[in-house]
Amino acid sequence: MESLQFQNRAANNYNDKFSFEPNSPLNKENRPLDNISPSKLNQPSSFNTSPLRPRHRDGSKALSIKHKRMVNVCQMYFLDYYCDYFDYVITRRERTRTVLNNINRSQNPEMEWRAYVNNETSMLRKRRLKPKNKDFEIITQIGQGGYGQVYLSRKKDSKEICALKVISKSMIVRMNETEHLLTEREILAASRSDWLVKLLYSFQDTSSVYLGMEFVPGGDFRTLLSNCHTLAPPHCRFYLAEMFAALNDLHKTGFIHRDLKPENFLIDSKGHLKLTDFGLACGTIADERIHSMKLKLEKIGDVFGKPRKERTLLERRKMYQQLRETDLNYSKSVVGSPDYMAIDIVKGYAYDKTVDYWSLGCILFECLCGFSPFSGESTEETYANLKNWKSYFVRPKNSDGTYVFSDRTWDLLSRLIADSPNRLKTFEHVKRTNYFSGVDFDNLRNKSPPFIPSLDSDLDAGYFDDFEDEGDMAKYAEVFNKQAHVEKLASQSNVKPPNFIGFTFKHKGQLNNIRNMFENSSRDPFSTLY
Repeated sequence: MESLQFQNRAANNYNDKFSFEPNSPLNKENRPLDNISPSKLNQPSSFNTSPLRPRHRDGSKALSIKHKRMVNVCQMYFLDYYCDYFDYVITRRERTRTVLNNINRSQNPEMEWRAYVNNETSMLRKRRLKPKNKDFEIITQIGQGGYGQVYLSRKKDSKEICALKVISKSMIVRMNETEHLLTEREILAASRSDWLVKLLYSFQDTSSVYLGMEFVPGGDFRTLLSNCHTLAPPHCRFYLAEMFAALNDLHKTGFIHRDLKPENFLIDSKGHLKLTDFGLACGTIADERIHSMKLKLEKIGDVFGKPRKERTLLERRKMYQQLRETDLNYSKSVVGSPDYMAIDIVKGYAYDKTVDYWSLGCILFECLCGFSPFSGESTEETYANLKNWKSYFVRPKNSDGTYVFSDRTWDLLSRLIADSPNRLKTFEHVKRTNYFSGVDFDNLRNKSPPFIPSLDSDLDAGYFDDFEDEGDMAKYAEVFNKQAHVEKLASQSNVKPPNFIGFTFKHKGQLNNIRNMFENSSRDPFSTLY
């Protein structure tokens, strides 16, 4: 009898506090305000009737990249806030209902209820906490960039494994890379695709920003390609299909990658690919980088206008491998190589998402030949080949005179590495080519990949560079020199590193059922709130 009375009392107390029925008189929103005339309830406290005159500077602000981003951040903030809030309310109701149903079987219902309330209070406190650097245990370094490092790390409370990217604020500001950083954060946070690396946490302190990303343990596709030199045609077709599937999911978000190369595709524990590194995926590529590339093309002039030196397939393959082995900075260059970048971007022309198709065409070429289509003995020669790409892009032959590529492979390549009007335009066009005949794009992740990483544990970082090995460190010489130079310049600046608004992010695990319902529905998700 006592437990039944307590159950009724607890239920009434719960309904008083947590009822969200629209017409419930218990809701504050539905109670009439005292001492206020009904005619004034819906009127603003003050209203300026002077004519509103639009100002030109306001219009220019609205069109600026900074303010467009702020609008997007604001929209995403409120969407995330309310979706998370509704998720919490629904799951809390379910937990409360379960506790109330079990109380009548408890020996001490008062104590059980108090324990439940304490647990809910603790959960609320954790929800309010923002992630911090001290919340993560650093295990080992797995990456190095021009502006920071990437560490394999583990969150202390949840034991989650993640790749924690630590980036210097002062260096980002000094190199005018703020928009690129914020864009990468937005794409990672919005990712709902198995083909794209997901963001788990993002936060900042006074000197650095942190991106805690999904750890993909199989290393990158470049390492696989370097070890194999060339891939068997069926294996190549499998990986290229996965690359197009990943790229399509990125394009669905409205972004173009613009900097695709084998290093941007990571191999997960099951052997499937994931696309990453979205730093150049929005707005325009840094003016300095475009200017540098255009200058190189102009300097080449007619120096390489004379007939190019003919090389056999084996000579080009050996030359390309030697370049990567002897010039240790080649693949780690801060400025980047034009090996995979579309001619539209390098020359500063207007472009669309098909520039990413050009890049995948270059990767396909390299997978089967062992070298990229415009590679030369040096970066300068590669630029020269790219400048005259129409005459240089020819179908390679084996020593016996047979073609390296099958007819359907060359047909696809010719429609990827082409002038913009002649390129394949959509993912549907790609899927309908003869090259992908018989490929089930809807079930790619259910297929067995050609290579599956051999991992000892969730913390196995064996497929990444060893940052305690001098040989591996030699690859990053240019990166370290560039970083030291920028750090010196940043230290001389009196500009205080900014605090990025809307940067903090915590993933919700398997929650966000409300968000999925909204995204898959044409109804206004907040229509019942007004």
